[in-house]
Amino acid sequence: MSQPPKTSVLAVFATTPHTTEDDIAKVVGAELAHVKELVDAGVIDRGYHRTDRRGAVLLVNAETTDAAKEILDDLPAVKAGVIELASIIPLVPLPLPQG
Repeated sequence: MSQPPKTSVLAVFATTPHTTEDDIAKVVGAELAHVKELVDAGVIDRGYHRTDRRGAVLLVNAETTDAAKEILDDLPAVKAGVIELASIIPLVPLPLPQG
């Protein structure tokens, strides 16, 4: 039986307005452990720190954009209200010229 097709999703996170370094420190261990599980499962493909403000960007593989949002809503930092999903963008491959 073949697996359902995966969608790539660009998930853009930002810290919530009143988040402090102390708030982040309280959840960072649980957040990193959860993210590692998702990386190991092939759900999170890449992650980046934002340079325009505090936050992160993740490239997520899921069956649908809604499924990706459910996965991301379960992140400890999201549940704690430290970060929020600012944007979720479905992606399709862009054929680039080779050679």
